[in-house]
Amino acid sequence: MKRNLIAFFRDYVLVMFIASILAFYAYAYADNYQLSLLIALGGSGLFIFLYFLLINRVATLTEASFNLNLYILMISLAIHTLSLVASGGFIQSGFFIPWYILTLPMSLLNFISFLGGEISIRILVFLLQLLNVIILAIILKKKLDLRKVLIFILVNGLLAGVNVYTYNNNDERKYRGHGFDYMNGFSSTDFTGYRVYDEPSKLVTLDHPAELIIENEKDMPRLDGAEACYPLYCAVAKAIYKDIDKIEQSPHTNHAKFYANGNIVGFTNTVYAYWRLADKEVDMIFGARPSEDQIKYAKDAGVEYQLTAIGREGFIFFVEEDNPVDNLTSDQVKAIYHGDITNWKQVGGKNQEIVAFQRPEGSGSQTMMLYFMGDVSLKEPKTYETFDAMSGVIEHVAQYNNEKGAMGYTFRYFLEGLNQEKHVKILSIDGIAPTVENIKTGKYPLITTLYCVTRVGEENPYVQKVLDFLLSPDGQYIIEKTGYAPLNY
Repeated sequence: MKRNLIAFFRDYVLVMFIASILAFYAYAYADNYQLSLLIALGGSGLFIFLYFLLINRVATLTEASFNLNLYILMISLAIHTLSLVASGGFIQSGFFIPWYILTLPMSLLNFISFLGGEISIRILVFLLQLLNVIILAIILKKKLDLRKVLIFILVNGLLAGVNVYTYNNNDERKYRGHGFDYMNGFSSTDFTGYRVYDEPSKLVTLDHPAELIIENEKDMPRLDGAEACYPLYCAVAKAIYKDIDKIEQSPHTNHAKFYANGNIVGFTNTVYAYWRLADKEVDMIFGARPSEDQIKYAKDAGVEYQLTAIGREGFIFFVEEDNPVDNLTSDQVKAIYHGDITNWKQVGGKNQEIVAFQRPEGSGSQTMMLYFMGDVSLKEPKTYETFDAMSGVIEHVAQYNNEKGAMGYTFRYFLEGLNQEKHVKILSIDGIAPTVENIKTGKYPLITTLYCVTRVGEENPYVQKVLDFLLSPDGQYIIEKTGYAPLNY
């Protein structure tokens, strides 16, 4: 017993404590994930190998030391697997306390994993444990029972497979939407080709110089807006802001405005854009009408929004492509989102539960949805949990996931123009499809106005000049060719 305890503290606690510190600093200071992982494992592995080589010379290592580390690895992976399954894949859950206790020597790595929710740090913990076992196996190769080693490899492989499957199918990963870290974490769309400095460019251009050209950078109104509007106002800026491509060539170098993805032609999203307009960080934003909360925020800041209609857009509902339902009435949609209709069979579809997704509060599509619902209340949205180091566990509105029975809503250009969802079908509403032509002519029942929003009493005279340009034939041409319905129909 005493010998095993000595081996435990010497060959696991001490080794893992030092190795994890080396791994953490190597991981933290490398420039990319692959390189940091290699450096962390390489440096820690070299330390572990030299450590055991030295111990083997001073006091001969035994098979008991190898077995101890092998058991710890298996138990650690088993506890993590059970905790992951019990928490539904939420890796900051309290279910992981037993795992944290067992891997206490690697507390620095675990702490960072807990704060940031980084599964890669946890993988590093297991790889360090595995390195410990492999290096012991190399040193003790003539003393090991290979059948036992093979059994442990199979068991650990199975547990690792369950870990990967559970994590990849957790609610946070499934329902955070596209949510990859693009445009500083705000965008769910790859906007390569749409930024003002991209070459080749996908932006709509005029075949002649615009009547309005703003030459001085200080005169250029600062722009922001909804994600779906980014290609539109980038095209406008490219047309009328002189040398904007050179000015915004490296927006990431300005750390003060890092989150906005640009100094003049910025991008966050509808929620942040309205905040920034009220706080006078930007001068013009593009998107849907503001929510009541956004209007109140502006009022509290002593600002009043001025809404200028510049185009029209269709508000659409979509389902998975193999859903047999092609059309819903407005009343049926309201009943689904109120919770009165819960099965597709009730509207002529399959006997299948309706999973009706909503959008985050304050987003343009959610504001439009509330407007569409009128006096009919929305049922509680599906949510998932994430963890923030400052705020603890936070509930987010679950984003559309193309699962059986799913239904979602957005604006037409966001879905079709930016290819936001794959394998989906847009529904007709009240028997009318949301085609561009039906939106132009006003046939489609759920048409919303596309706005350029400014501040009442704006002092920069070029703000009004840009508004005039947006309503001119050239401005309306850019709006239409980008994918929206212009006003002149």
